[in-house]
This record gives sequence, C-alpha cells and structure tokens, in this order.
Amino acid sequence: LTLGYSFKAFRFGLEYDIYEPPMIGFSPEWEGCKLMRGFAEWAGESLELRAGTVYEQFGSGLIFRTYEERALGINNALMGGNIRWRPWDGVTLKVVAGVPQKFQEYAPVRIYGTDGEMDLGSLLFPENGMLLSVGGSWVLRDDRSDEHNVKADRVVRNYAGRLDLSKGIFSLGGEYVAKSRSVYWDDAYNIRYGKGRNVLLYAGIDAPGIGFSATFRAFENGDLRVDDCLNDESVSLNYVPALTMQHKYALLTLFPHEIKMAGETGGQFSLFGELPMGGKTGNPLSFAVNGSMYRSLTVKKDDESTYLFRQKGKLLYGEIGLELERKWSKSFKSTLLFFHQRKLEFSKYGFGNMRMDSEVLVADLLYKITPKTSLRMELQHVWSDSKDNQRWAMGLLELGLAPAWMVYVSDMCNYESYGDSLHYYRVGGSYSWRSLRASIDYGRNREGIQCAGGVCRYFPEHTGVTVMLSVAI
Repeated sequence: LTLGYSFKAFRFGLEYDIYEPPMIGFSPEWEGCKLMRGFAEWAGESLELRAGTVYEQFGSGLIFRTYEERALGINNALMGGNIRWRPWDGVTLKVVAGVPQKFQEYAPVRIYGTDGEMDLGSLLFPENGMLLSVGGSWVLRDDRSDEHNVKADRVVRNYAGRLDLSKGIFSLGGEYVAKSRSVYWDDAYNIRYGKGRNVLLYAGIDAPGIGFSATFRAFENGDLRVDDCLNDESVSLNYVPALTMQHKYALLTLFPHEIKMAGETGGQFSLFGELPMGGKTGNPLSFAVNGSMYRSLTVKKDDESTYLFRQKGKLLYGEIGLELERKWSKSFKSTLLFFHQRKLEFSKYGFGNMRMDSEVLVADLLYKITPKTSLRMELQHVWSDSKDNQRWAMGLLELGLAPAWMVYVSDMCNYESYGDSLHYYRVGGSYSWRSLRASIDYGRNREGIQCAGGVCRYFPEHTGVTVMLSVAI
C-alpha cells in the first residue's frame, strides 16, 4: 500500500508491505506485514533533499542502483538520506548514505556513495550542438553483520568512470567499474574471492529512416551485494542488465538469458528503419534486425585472471531475429517476427546440460472494428531440438473497448514433449477510468525463469488469480 502527498516544493510518502503469504516464486523471507518505507523530500531549483527511503542510480547502474521490481519481489531501497545539487548548468552532484533493505528488515550494513556528472559540450562548445558528458562515482559498502564471511573484506570499495558523446546522428559512450576484493560465487556455486570489474561500451546512429545501435558488455565478479550471505537478486545493490531484446511475446521468453554474475562477455546490436511501400495508404514497412550473443570468460594461462574482451569462451546465449510491422489501412495493422535462439539449458528430465536451438515465429494482427472497438490476435509457434519440449504453440484474442475496457483469453501448449503436454490457459481483463486502473487475471503459469528489465527469477508452476488496483487521489 503506497500513500503519497505533495504540497508546493514538499513531497511525503509511506509504503506498507503485506506478504501474507509471499507470492509464489518470492523468497519466504518476505513473509509478514510491516511499514517498511517512508520519505520526506524538498525540491528547489538547484537543490533536492530527501530523508527516509532512497531510490537512486549512478550512471547506468553498473556501480549502484536502488530500485523496486514488484513482479519479481525485489526492493533494495536505502533508509537514509539523498542530496542532489546542480550548482551550475550541466553539472550534477549526488550524495547517498543509508542502510539497505533486505526483505522485511534493514541489513546491518552501511552504504555511502557520491556521483558527479558534467556536460563539457555545453561549456566548451556551446554553439556546436555537441553533447560531451563525463561522470564518476564512488560507492562503499561496510558489512557489519554477524554472518559476515570472515575470509572476505567487510569494506568493499567501488569506483566508476563514464563518458558520453553525441553529435548529430552519432552517439557513443562507455563506462568502467572497478571493485575491491570481495566474495562471489562462480558458475558452479563455489565460493571465490577476488576483485571485480565491469565494462560497458555502446555506439549508435539515428538517421532519417534508418538507425543502428551496438552495445558491448563484459564483467567479472560484477555484483555488489548487500552482504555475503545470499545469492539472490533481492540483495544486489547494482544493476547489470541482460542486454538482450526485451520481448513482449510469451514464446520468445521461454528461455531468456540469465546473467552469470561470476563473469561473461558479449553484446547486442539492432538495425532498424522504414522502407517506403506503395499501395493506397502509402504507409512504410517498419523493420528491425536484432541480435545478441554472450559467452563465458576465457581464463588466462596463470589460471587466476581472465580476458574480458576475448570471445572464445563457452556460448551461454545467442539470438538473432527479424521484426516487420506495417499499417495496411486505417483499420488493420500486422506485426511479424522470426527469431533463432540458442541457449544452454539444464534438462528437468535428467538429460543434463542441453545446447538448445529454437526457431520462433510470431504473428500479431490488429483490426479496428469501430473507432472505439478493436480486436487483436496473436499466433505463436516454437520449433526446438530440446530433449524436454520440442514444440510449443500459443494463441491469444484480445478485445479492446476504448477508452475503458479490455478483455482477453489465451492458451499456450507444449504439444510435443518428453513429459506431459500441458495447456497454460489465461483469461482476464482491465478497466481504466481517469486515475483508476483495475485488472484481474486467472490462469495456469508454467514453471521456469521469468524476467523483468533483465533481472530474472525462477517461478514454480502454479494456477491462480492476480488482482491489481491502482488509484491516484
């Protein structure tokens, strides 16, 4: 339950958590009811002060990010203070300090951090239209818990630097994070000790009718943890994104990329644009080609250090696909997708590790019956060489009654499987009116990994009802 109030330059808020019991797939540590978060904030033209619950991010989040992801049961907010100061145009300074939330408690850990960013482009080239931004961050974690690993350092220091450059249609940038010695888990869940590092590089072109972007990301021991006790996303204080395409279609998310926090290297690219088409409407054909690949790190001959940039490790995940979209008339629009995916997956039927290749085909068709009534249909299919499930099919029908109502029904089935063929049906709807939004969903949920924003969690198979209500007064 979230309550907020604002008056002129002041904002106040309270949040009360109710997990009786925690939702399926959430950690049992969430169980209980508690007033966990609250804040008071004042915002002026160049200065912002906040006491209480702090959500903040430095740079891209590689070094520090506190946030909430309710769908996965994640909230690592700080209870402390936050200062944001803009002393001059193009200069931003941030300071945070506090104790991090760990499920229904606040951990006996102290977090201190500072971040600064300056737009040199506006200072050095005010009439050139160039954006040249540099930034740096420092974060310290002081673990004072009784469960602290005695072989690890209580104090972990993190340093980061970043650069962003854009001019016209071109942009590029990067960020580097260095972490002092800490404990971490390797891919086999063995305890290791060592320093950490994160590298993020990106470049892009955004021209009329066409664009291209590419991102490279590599890291080793890249996770900044609240403490050394758990290997759980809920107690991570930074954000290492998966950097694969964030799919909205169910069968494309059957086997998502799960980040190996011990270390991995790889990247993602996207080519997108519009092609002119004839016909009565003259609407262009939008296209996008997306691909990504990630591998394990290659160990050097000394068997203690690794190569961050060498792409010779074990393939963890690969994907490439094409998306086509066109509005054929005022009442009809179609979207077609075809993707090839490759992933290492552990068999639940005893076949061990499998390298799976899958082809996924999706058709999304939207027809406007009247200006306020629309019918949308999804048809999806997967061909896979998995020893567990070889074929999947899914269909969805959605009726929209603008501006308030939407109802839908869907079914997904693994119709060729080593185990039982099961139907994962869903039915639901939503209603919106002014600031009120209510939704209800009933169905059977499959076992597997679910992701939101690149953060993933395992959920067991279950059947149930989900009800959501949001009202802003």
